[in-house]
Amino acid sequence: MINYNIHFTTNKKGKKIARFEYKKPDGSKAFLQAPNKSLLNEKIEKKFKDKGFVKTHSKEITLDEAKDFFVNSHLNYKRNIGKTSESTIEDYNSFYKCHIYPFFKNKDVRLIEKQTVIDFVDSLKTKQLDGKTIIKIFNHFKNIISYSADKGKLDYNITKDINYLTDIFTSNKKRKKIDFGHWTFEVMQELIYKINNPIDKLICMLLLETAARPSEIRALERSDLLFLKSNNLQININKAVKRHKKLGETKTDQGERIVEISASLKDHILDHVNSLPDLQDKLFLNSKSKYVCVERIIRAINKAFKKMRPEYQDFPIARKSYAFRHYRTTYFAAFGKFNNALELAHYIGDKDINFVNKTYIAPFEHNIKQKEFSENITWN
Repeated sequence: MINYNIHFTTNKKGKKIARFEYKKPDGSKAFLQAPNKSLLNEKIEKKFKDKGFVKTHSKEITLDEAKDFFVNSHLNYKRNIGKTSESTIEDYNSFYKCHIYPFFKNKDVRLIEKQTVIDFVDSLKTKQLDGKTIIKIFNHFKNIISYSADKGKLDYNITKDINYLTDIFTSNKKRKKIDFGHWTFEVMQELIYKINNPIDKLICMLLLETAARPSEIRALERSDLLFLKSNNLQININKAVKRHKKLGETKTDQGERIVEISASLKDHILDHVNSLPDLQDKLFLNSKSKYVCVERIIRAINKAFKKMRPEYQDFPIARKSYAFRHYRTTYFAAFGKFNNALELAHYIGDKDINFVNKTYIAPFEHNIKQKEFSENITWN
């Protein structure tokens, strides 16, 4: 039998009684009492077992406390050792603020019942969220509760009772195949030429040539332009612009790399560098001396598409911020620049070899590859 936190007091008639204090789901205090400890234990067991869960002898722990314990003790530790990024933690905080807390409020997590968790998942379904997002939100809630249970702050983990996600389905998005006979490299250049702002245009030139992430190109500095120090047509990618326009590490350890550029692109970069103030090291800043934001690049690309001929406005890559990266990576795979997924993954700074193989290499592995990949890129 669980050793409940029972204390003894006297009633209005002066008789000694056993008393047990607990909190209702709304957080208000409530009491159970009986003539002696044995009877009170039975009363406690009956009351809470009838509700479908066991009232534990753990001290009260609110949902906010459980969340803070999980984030401060676990997620921050993972972030410090490089296993979790700051942006991931921000996503978790958003899940909690927008979905988890509004439903459960700051309830004592010991009093969360099975049906309440079922209702929580049902409430997520009514928000028209896709299956993957619902799974992420629920797993964050589950991790909050499970971490407190694993660390001894809870004696019972309600999230392990049943499969609460039994009705949640996900589907793999099928990427439209790029017709390189239609979407030639020259057409992609034409799209970039229709971008008005010269900084946005140069960023997109770099994105198309290097298949880099927008966050990596936006973070470039003078010192990364290796062609300024030698005859090699190369730039060094070793950092990225994170959320809130803060400079940080590349998305993966493999993200730090050196990539080649064309002589024509080098000339455009030099023209831009020569237009910058002498003491400005960062290449791509806005009028407020902040890093150019990715939303600005997306807007520029969308406007450029509207200026294209009708047959070139329905681009097969939906995510505009990564349009040039995915186009170029697929282009490399289709025309045989790399022999395998490992080489291609290293070039684009992706650590998921399986993803690179499935997404880029495998669809073209039966193609008759060129004997040698070669191209001569010229920018107007």
